[in-house]
Amino acid sequence: MRLKSFVAGFLLFCGMGLAHADVLILDNRDRITGTFIEVRDGRMVFQPEYVGETLRISLSRVDGLVTDDRIRVLLEDGTEVVGQSVETAEGNLRIVSDDLDEPLNFGIMAIRSITGLDTPPRDAVRTSGDINIGANFTSGNTRSEAWFGDAGFQARTNINRFRLSGEITRAKDDNELTRESATATSRYDHFVTERLYATTNISLTRDRFRDLRLRTVAGAGMGYQFFETARRNLSSELGVSYVREVRFEGDDESDPAGRLAIDYEERLFGDGIRLFHNQESLMSLTDSDQFLWKARQGLRFPIMADITGSIQLNIDHDRSPPPDTRRTDRTWFLTAGYSW
Repeated sequence: MRLKSFVAGFLLFCGMGLAHADVLILDNRDRITGTFIEVRDGRMVFQPEYVGETLRISLSRVDGLVTDDRIRVLLEDGTEVVGQSVETAEGNLRIVSDDLDEPLNFGIMAIRSITGLDTPPRDAVRTSGDINIGANFTSGNTRSEAWFGDAGFQARTNINRFRLSGEITRAKDDNELTRESATATSRYDHFVTERLYATTNISLTRDRFRDLRLRTVAGAGMGYQFFETARRNLSSELGVSYVREVRFEGDDESDPAGRLAIDYEERLFGDGIRLFHNQESLMSLTDSDQFLWKARQGLRFPIMADITGSIQLNIDHDRSPPPDTRRTDRTWFLTAGYSW
């Protein structure tokens, strides 16, 4: 009897150990058994059973999650709940908690983060970026070539964000240079609350055909992060800058200026097409005719894996341009690139 009792108890113990597993449900209704780790930055981290490699998958591909242990869920509206996730309708999570009179149901895309109760708080650096290149060539009666490239990089922690971007354009007609410009920008943000942040920025611009040997813009101000989710990103900044322009032929100029910037990105179909619009305006505080405005907008779409294509419109406006130049330049680009 003692032997039978020991064997029964041992088998029950092993069965309990085997039953301890979380279940990830994908949008194609596949069910993956393993251990849930966390949700951050719009991606779920999950360790499948008997597989050494950790799975990192976009929330847009997750249809459900069942957990054996309690988890801590933070929603985009600031709601925080601790409980166990049980199976429910597709595309939703259902949290059962002793702190709630009834289970809490919400859409998966409403999740900001999920961690285990024992997960230590962390301030890990999250990075993202894009590199894009486009070119156009013609031959025959007219020989021309045009090159365009831009790149952006972002490093983000819970309270700090660093952004670096740059672009370069070069064009020739019949071997004669018709356009040559380059810009580099860096921005640093420190979040004083969850959405409000202090920001500093510096940019360098060179444009031979606008008689601009070097324009330096350095400034500071405050920004507000309206949205920062896997699907939508929107922020606006207001501040003051010092603008210094060194000309090839004209007189050099320097002025304090007010600065307004807007950054917006929307994912239209999960991880598919991305709509983006970034703009910045500088208005001189001493001369209202000195006004600069630039905008970069377009669509970025997946080609394969992390390779993307882009249709982009660049607009550059100078209210008081050098002689024999127009106020506004508009340029369309079709590019291919890499996103991460």
